[in-house]
Amino acid sequence: MQARLFGPGLAAAGQACDWQPDTGLITWPTGETRLPAVAGGVRIAGFDLQGLELSWADDAGGWALQVLDAADASQVRAAPPAGWQAAFAQLAGTTRRHRGGRAIGWSALALFIAAPLLMLAAFFVFADDIAGWVASRVPQAQEETLGDASFKAMQATLKLRDDGESARIVREIGGRLTTGSSYRYRFHVVDDAAINAFAMPGGIVVVHSGLIAATRTPEELAGVLAHEVQHIELRHSLKALIKQTGLSALWALATGDLGGALAGEAAQRMMSLGFSRDAEREADSAGFDALLRAGIDPAGMPAFFDTLAKQAGSAPELLSTHPASGARSDALASRLTAVAGQRFEPLPYRPWPPAP
Repeated sequence: MQARLFGPGLAAAGQACDWQPDTGLITWPTGETRLPAVAGGVRIAGFDLQGLELSWADDAGGWALQVLDAADASQVRAAPPAGWQAAFAQLAGTTRRHRGGRAIGWSALALFIAAPLLMLAAFFVFADDIAGWVASRVPQAQEETLGDASFKAMQATLKLRDDGESARIVREIGGRLTTGSSYRYRFHVVDDAAINAFAMPGGIVVVHSGLIAATRTPEELAGVLAHEVQHIELRHSLKALIKQTGLSALWALATGDLGGALAGEAAQRMMSLGFSRDAEREADSAGFDALLRAGIDPAGMPAFFDTLAKQAGSAPELLSTHPASGARSDALASRLTAVAGQRFEPLPYRPWPPAP
């Protein structure tokens, strides 16, 4: 078979030769030699790592025989020259280890490249579970820091009306609904015709003047406030924010900078935080209980949400973040039936709605 020989008296680039593996004879136009029966070294050779190099030494000096054709090299591996079997067996073991190492290396590289995509895919598939896990590890003090920083960042875009009659009533009703809470609640009224309200992590509730004007009784406003408060108590707002901000929230948690790192992004997203149907049902039920504890007629909660759901034309902004469903209405109606005989003192705010 064709090979290339390197050794004493030959050109540095080697000499093309013919090798007979069965006899060991190596010949070229101006000379010949023989592969010794005592093994020297064997290694992989060639740019494609498919060839072989056999090396040995004699009295004349050091020799190397390269078989670069992949088929010929495979044939030599299958039937090593006499005396070289142990050397080829050792080469086979080394090759397997190298291949295993290369496979591990390529697998590690592929995993490194794919890891961000896998993380994103996992986040979207398990977004609710991941957001809940992250939220459960955020201390309440850090949650309040996030809420305060976010509200401060968005204040420039809000027309606060915290000195008027509406704001006073919102604070009074909110205070009754949050008695005994571990959160330090802050209630704000914004001069905005949109029928909307939103809860921010850490105890901040913002109500639009348009929503107050759309209520028919103070009990309906109390129902909205009870619902929003429970989004905070149950950490729905924090979970929804973490879910929307995605991996940046995980990084902020890891670095301990959940307030500072997310405040700007949270401020942009806060008014449009969306909640799942399950979260809405939880806030309905817990809000209903809060109204009962505060001695406020809970009929105002389903009454106002039913009014919103039945409105013609463009849906109120509140429904885009707090999706309504028949199941929710049925659940609230069932709970009202259970307390039908209970009497509630009307809230002392008349006439209604209040002045801004």
